[in-house]
Amino acid sequence: MQERYDVCVIGGGAAGMSAAIAAAEGGCSVCIVDKNKKLGRKMYATGNGRCNLANTDMDKCHYHSYEEEHERTQFLNQSIGEYPNTGLFEFLDSMGVYTQANQGYYYPVSMQASAVVWAFLDRIKALGVTVKTGKMVTEITKAEDGYLISCEEPLYAKNIILATGGCSYASLGGSTSGYALAQSLGLSVTKQSPALCGMYTSEDTEAIKGVRVACSAWIETDKGIHRQSGELQLTEYGLSGIMIFNLASMVGRALEIQKEVTVHIDFLEHITRERFMQGRCLERNIYGYLNAFMPDKLARYILESAGVSCKQPLSDVTTDMLDKIYDRCRCYPFHVKALRDYENAQVTAGGVMLADVDAQTMEVKGQRGMYVAGELLDMDGDCGGYNLTFAILTGRKAGESCHA
Repeated sequence: MQERYDVCVIGGGAAGMSAAIAAAEGGCSVCIVDKNKKLGRKMYATGNGRCNLANTDMDKCHYHSYEEEHERTQFLNQSIGEYPNTGLFEFLDSMGVYTQANQGYYYPVSMQASAVVWAFLDRIKALGVTVKTGKMVTEITKAEDGYLISCEEPLYAKNIILATGGCSYASLGGSTSGYALAQSLGLSVTKQSPALCGMYTSEDTEAIKGVRVACSAWIETDKGIHRQSGELQLTEYGLSGIMIFNLASMVGRALEIQKEVTVHIDFLEHITRERFMQGRCLERNIYGYLNAFMPDKLARYILESAGVSCKQPLSDVTTDMLDKIYDRCRCYPFHVKALRDYENAQVTAGGVMLADVDAQTMEVKGQRGMYVAGELLDMDGDCGGYNLTFAILTGRKAGESCHA
């Protein structure tokens, strides 16, 4: 006999579990279907296993999509709220997940992602939610007053919530299956690309791999200049580090229309020209002098790229040449040819177009009883808890809307 539910949630990550809990708390019969063998697999990996849930700075500029800034901000204000942490902490507190701030990031007090996942699972069990793991949804079709879900044994649900997540971390269940389902149901889906990931450069960076340096980076696209500051990690393949991760979403979109994107690095962000020039009379070579401002491997790399001998005495370096070296350090170009793959990306950029979804309910416009939440949507955030906040709150809103 066909199983029937008020709500079927496709996907058992942060968004899916939040949706199931919210719907069940409203009195709905709920089923979660997930292709993984256990729920919340990606959550265990968030925040390096500590589960970075939110941020003290929840400005909407930390989110990105294909939509223009005004439409994106409006969608966020309506879906997760102008002050997202208020609703997030209320929801988490109700399940016994208590948070604390650490250098601007909110973590569970235990500093363990497992504690968060277990709290979600305990709540799901207490509410009597049916959980079907290790089952792939292959098709969803519209039925009279509801939907038929094909996943080994067919299910019927009055409402469906698509919360499959994106392509990131394939080893933890990331795939394109959610986008294919969405498109089969008539939803518009943008292109996708890895986000929160490193970048492959055309430049050979083998000589500077392992170097970490505080600096700033920026790119220029048709939407303006995007700048990040923090620690840059130079690797054998190119660029990494949180500030690079935060630029990846914009770089990915730019790479769709051009072969390379230039990332400019300011290695002397807090060094004025006057301070840089004041020691030029010292009896040192140019390499030793530049090493006073940056790691030795990086100093050698920059000088060699400029065709300057590391052994050249400072006294033989003209003011004009020292000016050029300073300018090069303030705006050093790396040409990005590709982003790292989805297995090395924390989230996916792109997804179901925001214009297709009512942000106040997460219901698909013109498709009664169909909802979308979390990473499957065309919305990705910076490092720092933004994506998990978005997933939990949009999932919760979708679940609540099923019994509104």
